[in-house]
Amino acid sequence: MTKVAVVKTDSYDTHIVEQAMTELLDELGGISRFIQPGDRVLLKPNMLEGVDKDKAVTTHPEVLRAVIRQVKAAGGAAFVGDSPALGNIRKVAEITGIAEVCLQEKAELLAFEKSAVTYHSDGLFIKKFELAQELQQVDKVISLAKMKTHSLMGITGGVKNLFGFIVGPYKAQFHLRMQKQRDFAAMLADLNEAVKPVLHIIDGIVGMEGNGPRNGTPIKTGVLLAGTNGFAVDMVMANIMGFNAEKLPVSAWALSQKLAPKLTAIDIAGSAQATVVPYAPAKNLVALRAAIPYWLADLGQNQLTAKPVINDKCVGCGRCAAHCPPKTIVIAKGRAQLDLKNCIRCYCCQELCPHDAVDLKEGIWLKFVQRLTK
Repeated sequence: MTKVAVVKTDSYDTHIVEQAMTELLDELGGISRFIQPGDRVLLKPNMLEGVDKDKAVTTHPEVLRAVIRQVKAAGGAAFVGDSPALGNIRKVAEITGIAEVCLQEKAELLAFEKSAVTYHSDGLFIKKFELAQELQQVDKVISLAKMKTHSLMGITGGVKNLFGFIVGPYKAQFHLRMQKQRDFAAMLADLNEAVKPVLHIIDGIVGMEGNGPRNGTPIKTGVLLAGTNGFAVDMVMANIMGFNAEKLPVSAWALSQKLAPKLTAIDIAGSAQATVVPYAPAKNLVALRAAIPYWLADLGQNQLTAKPVINDKCVGCGRCAAHCPPKTIVIAKGRAQLDLKNCIRCYCCQELCPHDAVDLKEGIWLKFVQRLTK
């Protein structure tokens, strides 16, 4: 039976987090079940961008510290790496506090800058990925995600966190190739199976609700989660957040392909197994996708998806234009101008805007169908 552990953790105090991490992993049989002496272990935190750790955008450094110590106690060598959506990893790590923890705990910080081909012959959607070459230089991977809402996928947890193994500009190519939400979910499922983390650990002590994964609101949830099946861990996380876990895009795909059990078949253990802290959702198509057939949602994508709209907070910094996959945003007269005809609804502009200047506006048809499906 697939097991997911959930334990109470009320603060980021070093000692409290370390005790909670031991309790969490003991529920799964202890760290030595996953890490053996001599293993080179790559820890993949969520390092979306260089913002203060209290904003709940990135994995908290104390959670990372606790896992580094667990790996070292098992005789493994810990490495920390990511490819942030924005900024140099060393600068991002410095701002978020991750660099200091790596230095103190003697864990090497790796910048994912070059890719190597990773074949996944059993892939249902993608059979070959260009992933960070560091992946081929380690023995084990542990995903260290942050508990957050996400404007495109509903939530971002352990599985979505692995998108950071796709280096820099290659991320935009996947948004262009997988414009349908279902296709992007299928790609993430194949990515998870290609990377094969031995553990998925989620920092839910303070998560993010609303306009995630960058511009939402921190929300204290007081939990850490862990398990070997990333899809199962993410479903339990989504359930804690008050969402219909099995209907979210990645979960729905994983269930359809028998990559994960149903939520009711997951063995949820630990001191916080009954926790529910309702999160405000990000504006997107997730709830609608769960209520109507995919063919209908796909048919009316322009009418049945939230549209990104530039608000008065825009300062014309150009970040959205630089990172827009279809290059449909330009800066004119000191403001971002967006051509909705060519917009693929990936919401990268909303995700990456440092000024919260992108709103997701629901059109008349989307509101109408949502009322019908309530």
